[in-house]
Amino acid sequence: MAFDRAQVSALLAQCHRRCCICHRFCGVKMETDHIVPTSEEGTDDIENAIPVCFECHAEIHSYNNDHPRGRKFTSEELKQHKQQWLDACKEQPEILLKVFRQSDVGPLQALLDELEFNMSVSNKKDIKEMGCFFLSDQFKKAIQVGSIAILKDELKHSIMAAYVSMGEANHYLAAAQNQGYESGNAWAKNINRAQELIIKSDPLIKEAIENLLKFLSSE
Repeated sequence: MAFDRAQVSALLAQCHRRCCICHRFCGVKMETDHIVPTSEEGTDDIENAIPVCFECHAEIHSYNNDHPRGRKFTSEELKQHKQQWLDACKEQPEILLKVFRQSDVGPLQALLDELEFNMSVSNKKDIKEMGCFFLSDQFKKAIQVGSIAILKDELKHSIMAAYVSMGEANHYLAAAQNQGYESGNAWAKNINRAQELIIKSDPLIKEAIENLLKFLSSE
């Protein structure tokens, strides 16, 4: 089961496609989350739905009860966030001119985009096609803003394993490029090692993408 699509459309219009927690404009980059999870007998009634951005969605579901840090979002708090924002949008529409207007993607969506680009890089496994480096800018940014820290351990380790492997591949690819083909055995050694690591990275990137998508769409 899922929320009624017509009711979801009405709810998204009411919140102006802004996250009910951080109030950032999300466009298509948002989730309609269950305030009370279905695993805790939450229903698919629209009253149990809260529109949130990917980042806040991750924050809601990432809390580790075994190693508690900070304050966990409760269903009661989420209900208040939703109602307060919907009331503000309805009764004080001028507030939409005051909240920040940027529609940039959050760090987790940017990380997902970067992983998908790196997936394209990993498809070039033939030595004749190799040359494009894996990117890691969004991974570093996600670490700096704390988005990696809030992820569940399994997902965090999956992403880190992919980037470690990609970083190693970049190292040997750079070494081969710096030495040049004319260096002979040294170039061959580094380019072959880079190829091995690109092949190794491929399933790790796929797993990281699948796990991140699953997490972002979780209840």
